[in-house]
Amino acid sequence: MLLQVSGRNAAFPGEGIVDYSLSREVEFRDMTDAPTGREERFFALVFPALERAGYTAYGAQQKLVAATGINKTTVSRLLRGETVPHVKFFPALAKALGLDPVELLVAAEIVPPEYLESQQALSETDRSQVGSNLTPEEVADQWGILDDVGRFTFFAVVDKLTTDEADEADPGDATAQA
Repeated sequence: MLLQVSGRNAAFPGEGIVDYSLSREVEFRDMTDAPTGREERFFALVFPALERAGYTAYGAQQKLVAATGINKTTVSRLLRGETVPHVKFFPALAKALGLDPVELLVAAEIVPPEYLESQQALSETDRSQVGSNLTPEEVADQWGILDDVGRFTFFAVVDKLTTDEADEADPGDATAQA
């Protein structure tokens, strides 16, 4: 609702209230921070996983901070359903919750649902038929990830997942460098 206030004597229609103020437009808004559809989908996926992983119990907030690297304020707001964390934390959050990072990306509407469907179809096929020498750039092109943000996000997830797999495959390497 937009109310035009002009001059020094402004009346609020139907209210019988007189206000003495400067000329301006005043917009009345619903000040609730109701979650958007995107946030609702994200929380519908994340909250059950948070519960299963034990992160909703009293005192578990610090455990989630340590597991994901997300700052305490953002974790607190996540647990209250008030914010979706930055995408750079999705790989760690997915790992801590036992979820697929692509599911988080789809729920947060960063990538369209077709990417998740493509990934599921890929896992259901014989990987030898797909070919193991595809680069992330080729996969992004084939999946239609053409915008800069989508490509950056996709490459970041691939890099994180392949780095984690390499670290797990050769744990002695990290010890030797320490």
